[in-house]
Amino acid sequence: MHLLSPLPSHSRWLHFRHSVVLVVLAAALSQVSFAEVPPIVSPATGFNAPLTEGLGRWNLPRLIRVAQASHPSIRSQQALLAATEVGVESARWQYFPTPSISVQAAGVGQGDTQYRGDRSVTVLALSQPLWTWGRLDAGQDRARAQRDSARAGHDEARLGLALRVVQGWGEWQSAQARQQALNEGMRHHERLLHQVRRRLKEGQAAASDLGLAEGRLAALRADLAQADLQEAAARERLAVLSGQGLERGALAAEQQADMPLPSDDAARLLRRVQDTSPALARLQAQWRTQQAVVAELEARLKPEVSARLERQQGNFGVAGVPAQTRAFVAIATQLGPGLSSLSAVTEALRRQESAQAEIESQRLALAEQVATDHQLLVAAPARRADLVRAIGSAASVLQSWDRQYLAGRKTWQDLMSAAREQVQAQVQLAEFDAAHLVAAWRLALLAGGPDLASQPGVADAAAQP
Repeated sequence: MHLLSPLPSHSRWLHFRHSVVLVVLAAALSQVSFAEVPPIVSPATGFNAPLTEGLGRWNLPRLIRVAQASHPSIRSQQALLAATEVGVESARWQYFPTPSISVQAAGVGQGDTQYRGDRSVTVLALSQPLWTWGRLDAGQDRARAQRDSARAGHDEARLGLALRVVQGWGEWQSAQARQQALNEGMRHHERLLHQVRRRLKEGQAAASDLGLAEGRLAALRADLAQADLQEAAARERLAVLSGQGLERGALAAEQQADMPLPSDDAARLLRRVQDTSPALARLQAQWRTQQAVVAELEARLKPEVSARLERQQGNFGVAGVPAQTRAFVAIATQLGPGLSSLSAVTEALRRQESAQAEIESQRLALAEQVATDHQLLVAAPARRADLVRAIGSAASVLQSWDRQYLAGRKTWQDLMSAAREQVQAQVQLAEFDAAHLVAAWRLALLAGGPDLASQPGVADAAAQP
């Protein structure tokens, strides 16, 4: 067939239909706004993919999750919790019989009349406690309380680590906001320095005015260097806590709308904090541990009833005796030397009283922390509004006095003071926002538990009663 010969009618129809489909698809694809492909998360830790692969900058909840997943203190508490789980299993086995085996061999002289039988004796025995006055139950309660204490200690370590990350984040955000404020202040002071140099050349300003401008700019430069050091130190602290490399620009500052702000009043908030406090749960578990120790020691003061079944092969006194099987019922006490058992009970009671006092002390510490942070958050909107108004007022005064200075109605000292007040107001707002962030996150973590940063919609979840 010739290459330019026309296609059959059905082939031409298929070719036309495919062409139409391709044109429609091309038009549709041209209108599509492709979404960003979600990042691939490493299955090892969940957060090890580099920042350049679409994960974006680090925010505070993500940094808390990474720290809780990788910090050695958390692994230590996990190992301790696993050990206490084994302790509970060991306490459960105390109810079962105890097997034992004894093999004895005797070497005797020819004149020994006591050992005329077999040269070795083997005894297989099985012992079973019948009545222990609650000692075994107390031992199991003690093991369970120790497990509860370890579990609460694990949650307390995770919460403490989250609070350390929040504190470090607040220090970083404060330094970062101070950097912005000081950079803006330096731009204003550099403009004023150029202005006074020009006026000095024109004979309209004194040399002291130039010295004042240079001194103020040098002071700002020193403050900025200090803020740079604080920002780097806080970022390094966060890097150590999370085990990640956090270069400059890797952190995304939290906005006011991103903060988890509890909406409860102080009394309800305190109840929530006390109900979820891992430290309080750990101390309560330690009190139950001491309670079980007291019960266990008191039970040891009473005689226990046990049964013993044994089978003996061999006899030192008579040779050739067949194996013997015996059963015993025994009543025995474990008083210890002197009155040491009574002293041990008294010591355990004092330790229980100490644990109760620690619980009350922790409640007071939580109440103090909640009251302080809640009061700060209640007063935060009004105080922040005042600081914002102060910044706006300082900017207006600076602009007005700049014009009045050129008109001869204000001195250079007045203008430099107005510029300094504007920078100070911006720095105060930066420090306030950082303190507000730390207080809000601390209260949210105390009320919501160490898993708060892993919950979807952190701010909404924290604000619900």
